[in-house]
Amino acid sequence: MAGFQKGQELQLRVDRLSYGGRGVARADGYVVFVPYTAPGDMVRARLVRAKRSFGEAEVVEVLQPSPDRVPPPCPYFGRCGGCTWQHLRYEAQLSAKEQIVRESLERLGGLRHLPLRPVVPAPSPFHYRNKMEFAFHPEATLGLHLRGHFDRVLEIDDCLLPSSTAGQLLREVKAFVRERGLPCYDHRTRQGLLRHLVYREGVRTGQVLVGVVTAPGPFPDGPALAEHVARRFPQVRGVVWAQSGALSDAVVVDRLEVLWGEATIEEELGGLRFRIGLETFFQTNTDQADRMVQLALEMADLRGGERVVDLYCGVGTFTLAFARHAEFVWGVEVVPAAVEAALENAARCGMGNVEFLQGEVRHVLPQLVARVGRPDLVILDPPRAGAGGKVMRKVGRAAPRRVLYVSCNPTTLAPDLKELIPFGYRVALVQPVDLFPQTYHVESLVLLEQA
Repeated sequence: MAGFQKGQELQLRVDRLSYGGRGVARADGYVVFVPYTAPGDMVRARLVRAKRSFGEAEVVEVLQPSPDRVPPPCPYFGRCGGCTWQHLRYEAQLSAKEQIVRESLERLGGLRHLPLRPVVPAPSPFHYRNKMEFAFHPEATLGLHLRGHFDRVLEIDDCLLPSSTAGQLLREVKAFVRERGLPCYDHRTRQGLLRHLVYREGVRTGQVLVGVVTAPGPFPDGPALAEHVARRFPQVRGVVWAQSGALSDAVVVDRLEVLWGEATIEEELGGLRFRIGLETFFQTNTDQADRMVQLALEMADLRGGERVVDLYCGVGTFTLAFARHAEFVWGVEVVPAAVEAALENAARCGMGNVEFLQGEVRHVLPQLVARVGRPDLVILDPPRAGAGGKVMRKVGRAAPRRVLYVSCNPTTLAPDLKELIPFGYRVALVQPVDLFPQTYHVESLVLLEQA
């Protein structure tokens, strides 16, 4: 729409929140996205980007605050790249997430008359994360990424999302690094040693695993750092050293070595014990993940004789929980280390009615159906990018009586569900679960049945 330019200031009333966390407002019909706003805010905002169909703006002044606006408790909020919604009442966060799920499924999936339940709230909106990845940087030593910058780090002394132990560990390691003068990695120059500090906690077991990720090369201070951490934190079960030559900032492990103790910790979920390593995928909110497993079992309503296929099974979280209520469960996972962990978890839990298959879902699923026949239930818990049309059509051709889709991204969930409609499926139930308070992310469980 013509007439709007970068740098122009507008007075806007925020209507709602979008997936991505930004407020949505309109100026004479022109859509403007404004971060760090709340529905009902009246703001003066400056356009930082003005495209033909929409604009992006930053808040200059809050002229009239929304009743849903609260003071953010974290001093780093707005600069840190983590939380996006600390300025919102928790009840408003839940309402926004429910609206995001509904709008995504209706607009992107073409689904109507949704049987959508209210979002299941988290028991605690803070101190819920069981995993944190802190970043080293020459300018900031240790912290979290600045919002919008993969190569810059905001130095912090604490974080309100994990337990207090994570903040204590952060401060201890930072002091050790400064005292020893250890070189921190810089993504711009690709120089330096220390890249990440990874914290993993078994909330139900009290066990902690610490990972130090470095660039390739020797780490002579590693054993001393591990001993220092182990002395300060008796709950630490192991300290591991991972070397990574990845060009991206993601924690990619090329080589792993135990510096002290064990390479894994244990966590309990759904009455079962799981072994977790540095790279193991495990839901970051243990309490809500436990609730999600129970909800999945309730929605599936197994009677004991069902044959279940669990796609993207990871370490077997759903596979093993469902195996206690089904005749047999097959888990499919592409990551070899996850399959190995799933087999170990099944053996430790005494599960004999499970089989894990390693490979791409789109290849393994047709082969599995040809071997064992039509499943009663297919569970999908794909990555954030979704399963994709090819996989969903193969699920449709497998013709399970029911499909249970577990998603962490409603914008990829919607088109995936749409792929099943031509195969005669209807959405029977949608249950959002808040695993990620203070952010726009929302988990959803969707049950589909043959019409």
